[in-house]
Amino acid sequence: MRLWSTAFSALLAIVLLLTGAPSAQAQVEEQQAGQESEEQQPAEGQEPQEEEKDRPPLRIWWDDGLRFMTLRDHFRMDIAGGVQNDSAAFGSTEDAETVVGPITNGVEWRRARISARGHFAKWFEFKFQYDFAVNSPPNLKDAYLDFTLPYFPLQMRGGRFRAPISLEGTTGAMNTTFMSRGLISAFLPSRNSGTIIHGDAERMNHRWRWAVGFIQPESEWDIGSTDNMSVSARIAYAWHPWRADTLWHVGIDYFRRYVDETVEYLERPESHLAPQFVDTGEFSAESADTAVLEAAFVRGPLSFQGEYAYTYVTRPEGYYHPRFNGLYFFGSYFLTGETRPYDAANATFGRVDPANELFGGGGGVGALEIAARYSHLDLNDRDIEGGELRDLTFAFNWYPTRLSRVMLNVIRAKLVDVDPVWIAQVRLQWTY
Repeated sequence: MRLWSTAFSALLAIVLLLTGAPSAQAQVEEQQAGQESEEQQPAEGQEPQEEEKDRPPLRIWWDDGLRFMTLRDHFRMDIAGGVQNDSAAFGSTEDAETVVGPITNGVEWRRARISARGHFAKWFEFKFQYDFAVNSPPNLKDAYLDFTLPYFPLQMRGGRFRAPISLEGTTGAMNTTFMSRGLISAFLPSRNSGTIIHGDAERMNHRWRWAVGFIQPESEWDIGSTDNMSVSARIAYAWHPWRADTLWHVGIDYFRRYVDETVEYLERPESHLAPQFVDTGEFSAESADTAVLEAAFVRGPLSFQGEYAYTYVTRPEGYYHPRFNGLYFFGSYFLTGETRPYDAANATFGRVDPANELFGGGGGVGALEIAARYSHLDLNDRDIEGGELRDLTFAFNWYPTRLSRVMLNVIRAKLVDVDPVWIAQVRLQWTY
């Protein structure tokens, strides 16, 4: 933590230096209604207009968040964040609770985050994000610096971040279709420190996105120790075959985890308030290789998405090497006609923008979306009996405005040979 504090202090010093050295002989980017437009520079030898001479060196305005920008855009920073409040009610039997333990209704602040992100000195981008959720004491989520190589479509990122693995895994927590990600999350890394190189290439309606790097798993892993340096890689391809509101997305991901001594895979149903349903327990291992196949299709208000994950664990000599797998598949449909937005820069999906916001002046009700997902996770293989879980989730999402959302999920969580558990949960979300 002391290292990150020192880095943040150094960055702050750079910010103060940049904001104190403006120049009027340059382009000034204006932000109006969420879009930037450039003003023309004064002709050579011509004095700038009086209003430009009087312009303050630091501009501050509000546009779905607090924005800061220096003259000439040498430095820009956006303050953003969001909160999610979840409530869940469970319907279980004595048979199920005998296997997984007590299951009780609950309420929690799932996320309460604030972030600062922006760019400076033309080639550098940064992001810092903290989470203040009650169920998770204030902790650092993201703290990284991106450097864009001049003349090359490549970026180098160093710091703490979520490794770009899986389509749903790289989708922001405020933008997922369901309240929790699919069961394959049991195999995916969370936020860890490391370095990656990433970039993209675009031609006509086709776009490639790739990333490869090294991460150092921390105690945030499901085991209480620190693993050795691990390797992650992702390549994704998207194209529009017929029209702008039609999209195909495919991708493949690979993650090699060098295990310190032991490894453990566990997962709860797709509800954060539920207890763990499947758990391998800790077992000796040397490394674990995970491959993920991802695909998505969008046409107008209809979309489909699915992923398959396969994990192979290498154990010490004399032990059997177990194999685990999981998958999910879902479909969604916007009753109000919106199209699920694709974030081409990150090869993932972004925030829904309602066509007619509630109280927006056009008599709109916002965006209405229905969705259904099937998830499966198998953590059984020979002497490893972690369990097999199958989830069926139905969702209804209401987006009154671009910055707010109400979510309802009904889940049927079924362990093999155990009575199913029914879960009804609601989320109130606001972002800025």
